[in-house]
Amino acid sequence: MDKKKESLHDTAFEILRAAQDLFYEKGYEKATTREISERVGISKAALYHHFKNKEEILFRICIRGADELIENMRQAIDRNKRSNVPLKEKIKDIMFEYATTYLKNKNFNKILLHEIEFLSPDRKRIILDKENENVHQLKNFLRELMEQGLIKKFDPTVMTFSIISALHWLYFWFKPNKNLSLGQVIDQIADMYLEGIEKK
Repeated sequence: MDKKKESLHDTAFEILRAAQDLFYEKGYEKATTREISERVGISKAALYHHFKNKEEILFRICIRGADELIENMRQAIDRNKRSNVPLKEKIKDIMFEYATTYLKNKNFNKILLHEIEFLSPDRKRIILDKENENVHQLKNFLRELMEQGLIKKFDPTVMTFSIISALHWLYFWFKPNKNLSLGQVIDQIADMYLEGIEKK
């Protein structure tokens, strides 16, 4: 990539980052392209050189966040399929990877939860399909564990969404502190799924 293309790429990235912060702070409707361009330090004309309109910026933010979740989940599943560590460690590693990616992008998560309705139906469908792709990755992995007799047979959909829901809710309540790290939280969630809560 030559210097001119690198500069264009860097500017587009800065636009997305500034827009993501503004959408998080003010909401998609209240944030303007003028504010985005001012935060980046470029003209509105320069902004429109990279993105057709504000909706395209929102769409690109959602695409980037969804793709990162998909890729990180894929890598976590692949490496744990190849590893020889105990099953519990595999599950914990996948959960931790997903939770880390999800919590790292807190402002993206708020945007995805509240602002996706401002996308056109076709673009919204693309984002939802990416979310489904991520769900299916985990579901297929859990189904394989069931077929191998490594975990009890439950409905794969119920199990998958139960795990993902537990990880998503971390966004609303988890605050890292000295007494409870993300790793410790994931350990307990994995233990509850694999061992249950009944005292034996």
